[in-house]
Formats: sequence, C-alpha cells, structure tokens
Amino acid sequence: MVMKPEPLVAAVEEARSRTPDARVILLTPRGRVFDQQTAKKLANQRNVVLICGRYEGIDERVSAFVDDEISLGDYTLSGGEPAAIVVIDAVARLVPGVLGNENSTAEESFTDGLLEYPQYTRPEEFRGMKVPEVLLSGDHERIKEWRQQQSLAVTQERRPDLIANLRVSNETTVESAAQAAVYLALLHYPVYDKNAQVVTTAVTNMDIHDISRAGRTYGVRGFFVVTPVKALQKLALKIIDHWEVGYGSQYNTTRKEALALARICDTLDDAIIAIEQETGAMPVIVATSARSTGSRSSFAALQDMLNKQTRPFLIVFGTGWGLTETILSQADYILEAIEGDAEFNHLSVRSAAAIVLDRLLGHR
Repeated sequence: MVMKPEPLVAAVEEARSRTPDARVILLTPRGRVFDQQTAKKLANQRNVVLICGRYEGIDERVSAFVDDEISLGDYTLSGGEPAAIVVIDAVARLVPGVLGNENSTAEESFTDGLLEYPQYTRPEEFRGMKVPEVLLSGDHERIKEWRQQQSLAVTQERRPDLIANLRVSNETTVESAAQAAVYLALLHYPVYDKNAQVVTTAVTNMDIHDISRAGRTYGVRGFFVVTPVKALQKLALKIIDHWEVGYGSQYNTTRKEALALARICDTLDDAIIAIEQETGAMPVIVATSARSTGSRSSFAALQDMLNKQTRPFLIVFGTGWGLTETILSQADYILEAIEGDAEFNHLSVRSAAAIVLDRLLGHR
C-alpha cells in the first residue's frame, strides 16, 4: 500500500500554479527533525504546502518535487495528518497577530535552544513547597539570572543533547554555561585557633571586600559572612552599607556591584536554608581546609561536578586556623588543599578563595 506519484505530484503542481512561492514539505520519518528554528523559518514563508504520508509510504519519485522533508521524531504515526497539525500549530503561533501578545514567544522552551525555566504562581507556599525567594524579591536582574541558570540546569539534566548543540556567544562557553550556581560562605564560628580550641574570629574589612570582588569576578551567586556575634554582624553590615548605600556606592560603582553579593547570617545552616529558598534545591556543601585530613576531592573532579550537576554548590572557607571537624563532617566533599613548592602553607583566606575560584571557574 504505497501512495502513487501521479495524484500527489498533480496536487503539488496545482498548489504551485496558484502560489508559485510555496514551500513544499513532505512529512516523513526520514526527514530532518522538526525544531523551533525550522518553525521560525516556515513562519516567514508566505505559503507552505504539507504532504501527509499514509499507509506504507509514498513513491520515492515524489521527493523530486518537494523542497524539504521533515520528521517529528523517532516514532511511527498512522499518517502524516497529526504531524501536519503539530507543524501548523508551531508555525502559526509565530506569525504576527496570531497570539494576543507578540512577546509571548520570546521566553519559551527552545526559543534560545534551551528548555524553559521552572514556572511558579500563587500561593507562595503549597504543601510545604515554597516559591524560590529570588522570584519574590522584585529584583529583575536577579530574577533574569535565576531563570537563565535554571534553564541551563534543567536542559543539562533532561536534554544534554541540546547543550551539546548549543551555539553560544563569544562571552559564554558551553562549559561555563552549564555550570551549577556557586555560593561562598566565610565562617568566623566555629573555627580553630592555633591551639585547636574552638573560637570565634573577628570580621575584617579586607576579607569581606576582597572575597566579594573575587566572587563577582567569577560569577558567584552569593557570599555569606557567618558569625553569631551581633556586634560583628553590625560591623560587617557597616562595611557592606558603605559600598552599597554610603559614600562608597557613588565613589566606586563596581565595588558596589561586588559587595551586593555579601550577606550576613548567624550559622552555616542559615546560609544553606537561604540558598535552598532561593534556588529550590539543597546545596552541595564543599569544605576547604589546609590540613591534610580525610579523603579529598580534586579540583578537576569538582569542576566536572559543577558542569554536570543541577544543584547549587556552597564552598565553605574558614578563618583562624581553619574549619572544625564538626563542619568538615557535615560537608559532602572536602576540597584538596592548595599547596606550593615550599613547606610554608599559610595563605590568607582571601588568597585561598581567589585561587579556588580561579581553578574551578576560571577560563582555560
């Protein structure tokens, strides 16, 4: 049961006699897979003719009279009519005037080669599941960045083939585009002193200042300064406010942009909860330590995870003489120590943070 060439070719020739510019398309499993880019091209055509196959197939000689062959995917239909309906709907909605709002198609799945970001509506909490905090912030730039990151993450997880074929701008690479969201935390408690006693360390201007700048340089999503001491929290807020709303915000706007990453919280758990509320997922905890303790994850292994995971990552740095064993035991991974050629190994936390960020997120 193969469709004969005479009636099909006669129909094509009749259509072309009425609309000489018509693009004739044969719907066949052998065709190239229909996608959003093809839909856009067809939407710019004045006339399109779709040939719907039936039965066992169509006489091969008909292909000489068509301009293109399209398939919906790797499965079999009883005929080409359902495929034609899909093509018509995908193409028609791109024609100006079909949709009430022409901007409706600007941010949809496959528009930029990726799946669409997760969507939320009211209520803010449903059966214990909350809308990510960033969507309630009113900060349009943060929301835009969150949507882009989520779109990349869900595409990496569910359709990695799209990531592989993605053409990106000169400013972005596929490798960096696929990275998970990265956050930093600087713990002032609990940490060790040089006698291995658990202490609370002082908050310093230079730590907040320099780690914020490094974080902004490498695309970090947030930087948590962790201390339970209210006086130190006030000091940290004073430092941040100087660059956010004080004289520093006018004197150096780029510094203001960097310090916008910094947030103050009482405990590491508070930072973890904040990230979960913002992203909708529990972060992967990565601890850092200059001490040779337990099994370590290499920079290469963690970089690979950043490119493949969809969950956010929280990299934790300690002050004083480093993170306590309690904190290290809570981590999912402990990053390998930064080591030079000399026996001296006493980098400032600011230097260590910059090196870690460059090894994990820097361009190579």
